[in-house]
Amino acid sequence: MIDCLTNLLLLMSTMGALLRLALAATLCYVVYSKMTIIDTPEELKTCFDQPRFNTKETDPRLDNIHQYCIQKFRWHLQNNNPNITHETTHWIDELLRMANKEARKKRQAGAERRRKEIRRATDKERTDFFRAINLLKRDTDVKPNRFDALGLLHQQRGDDVHHGAAFLSFHRVLLLIFENALRQKVPGVALLYFDSRLDQPLRDPTRSIIWSPQFLGTVKGRVTDGPFRFWQTPAGPLVRAGGHEGEYFTYRHIRAVMTRSRLEEISEPHAPPPFDFEIRHGDVHQHIGGIMAPAETAGFDPVFYMHHCFVDYLWEVFRRSQKEKGVDPTRDYPNRYGTAAHAPNALMGLGRLRNLHGMSDMYTTRMYTYEPSPTCSYRSPSCGSRYLTCEFRFGRPQCVTLEMITPTTPTAPFGSATNGQPQQPQRQRTPGFPNFPGSTFPGFPPTRRFTGRKKRQASRGNGRGRGNGVIDGSLMSNHGQNVLSQFGQNGFTQFAQNKTREMRQKKHEVRMGFNPHYENNMDVFQKITTEDEKEIILSPMTNMCPPTVPTNTIQNLFQMNGISDSRIWVYIPVQVIYKRQREQMVFESFPIEEGQLDVGKDIYDPTRYQSLKDNFIFNVNYSRSCRDMDGIFTKIMVHSDGLNYHGSFREFAVVDARQPYTSSTIYMAVKSPEKYHTEAIFQAYDPCGNVCKPYCKRFGHFQPCDGSLKLDNSPPKLYGMDYGEAIQLVWGITNEGIPKFRPDNIQLQFVCN
Repeated sequence: MIDCLTNLLLLMSTMGALLRLALAATLCYVVYSKMTIIDTPEELKTCFDQPRFNTKETDPRLDNIHQYCIQKFRWHLQNNNPNITHETTHWIDELLRMANKEARKKRQAGAERRRKEIRRATDKERTDFFRAINLLKRDTDVKPNRFDALGLLHQQRGDDVHHGAAFLSFHRVLLLIFENALRQKVPGVALLYFDSRLDQPLRDPTRSIIWSPQFLGTVKGRVTDGPFRFWQTPAGPLVRAGGHEGEYFTYRHIRAVMTRSRLEEISEPHAPPPFDFEIRHGDVHQHIGGIMAPAETAGFDPVFYMHHCFVDYLWEVFRRSQKEKGVDPTRDYPNRYGTAAHAPNALMGLGRLRNLHGMSDMYTTRMYTYEPSPTCSYRSPSCGSRYLTCEFRFGRPQCVTLEMITPTTPTAPFGSATNGQPQQPQRQRTPGFPNFPGSTFPGFPPTRRFTGRKKRQASRGNGRGRGNGVIDGSLMSNHGQNVLSQFGQNGFTQFAQNKTREMRQKKHEVRMGFNPHYENNMDVFQKITTEDEKEIILSPMTNMCPPTVPTNTIQNLFQMNGISDSRIWVYIPVQVIYKRQREQMVFESFPIEEGQLDVGKDIYDPTRYQSLKDNFIFNVNYSRSCRDMDGIFTKIMVHSDGLNYHGSFREFAVVDARQPYTSSTIYMAVKSPEKYHTEAIFQAYDPCGNVCKPYCKRFGHFQPCDGSLKLDNSPPKLYGMDYGEAIQLVWGITNEGIPKFRPDNIQLQFVCN
């Protein structure tokens, strides 16, 4: 803007003052109108402002609500919905005939299909399940292959089976179709469900054993290990972006849903949070991320079926609860069902079935049953699986998943080799730990004891919820020194956590309600061998190595209108300004007065300074769900979503949480405007799910806006054709070789206040 005015003043030095001012303002606005503020579509604004949202502190977070609205809007931009081939249609009819034949049989004692939580399944059941999925993926008799054909079917149905009353019934039938497809490949196999409540208590759920190679594989970035490694999908490579957004189911979420007695009370489009089951299910999609995040591509990740199988399990629990309350679930189709596609007699798009057919009891009385989700108690402190542990730090016993201690490394695809030779396991270093001489564990420093202040610091809240039933990470130094080993054929080291110490308690302690105590003379580590002869090292569920900084970037799909190609995207710089939140931790950097440490104060706490404290008065009187608030860095999530194209981009800014105010510059991708202008909406969210306020530059000054912008290719371009060009827009190099920040080209900023 300064350069613009300077040049114009030189050109207009002979003109009258008023004429010069008018011409300067007009021409400079033309330069900056290349990124123009536009109105947010009314459909989106209406969704954002729904009165049923954000009325109680127990509602979904605002970032989750906004993603629900964006997803709903995205369906209408999906102008390239795939046509379902005749081969797929005939195959679907065949799978439905299998179900119909089974339904006609009288149910025998002990159902043939028994769906279990994946960690409760035997190694053979899990191996057969994964094998059947891969056989579907490799079978191209139905194009592009049988697995992706079902994913394309889910994509094609779009909004007709989401955001309305038919959501649960459609997905129940789709799951049955998928299960029958698996049984065509491996007779007798049954669907397994993924109960994410078991993972939610972990400080970092992405470290759950569910994301180990023995289960579902990589959760951050491209899937490079596990049964689905190096998969290609119609949406590009199979990628996940676990832990950045969304959240898993919690027991509190489910208890809220179970307090209702009518399907209408938990279904779109009228269910009020926190009872809206579809929105809650979408939070899990977002938490896994990647291919799973957009509903139109979610069906290309096998996790989709395991997550929806758990949703179906919860719906069945709800239906049983309805019967106890005197409500017939088979006749409970909502009167307020949403669009015409969700009407009870509307066709599902699955054979000749109608939405009402999904309400039948036939599925769970004649076709399959569910094994209850794992539970434990003081009297029976076992979860029935070596991959689960019973925790007592939640007020009552609760099954919790095992946790990986170290991440796995990328591995080659099935059957791949280097120079014709199978790949051998490689020795690894644990991130953040050098290999010291004399280390007991590979990648860990030598065993030592903490003393004095260091010992007290080590025992301080190094993660949330240390307490009863949790073994401190320092015990790693004293137990299990000889059992850590490398295993597998794909070059990864697997460390997982499991409780192995027996819980012994007298009967009168059980009657008194005391928590079981643990014996201190048992080995912490346990070595198990799976049926395919792989060794896994397990140790207690603990937060012994909790990450306090973001360690993974987001692998975006770069998919636009069905095409995955990063070359059709451009980057624009965006500034994020952050104000420290009330939940930010105390950083334990204390002042010293007259030689004495004043531990009652923190030099980084802005409320202890007269010049700052008035700006840090928070009027929030309820507990918020905040992420990444226990380190010196905080992530601000920023989204760009197309308004005239079908595509999205996710990035996060890293800010210094110690400071009262701080800023960061990131580079957001949008559709290239080289051939046709781009319209996109930008949104940002702080760690507590609050919406950061967007400000757009106009006439050289930032003004409040909705975050919706139009970008064209008129010079001077305010975007970079690639990431490097975008950086050059705001960073220059002086003659002395010193980087110099140039904020003039930043047209959008967010204030997280």
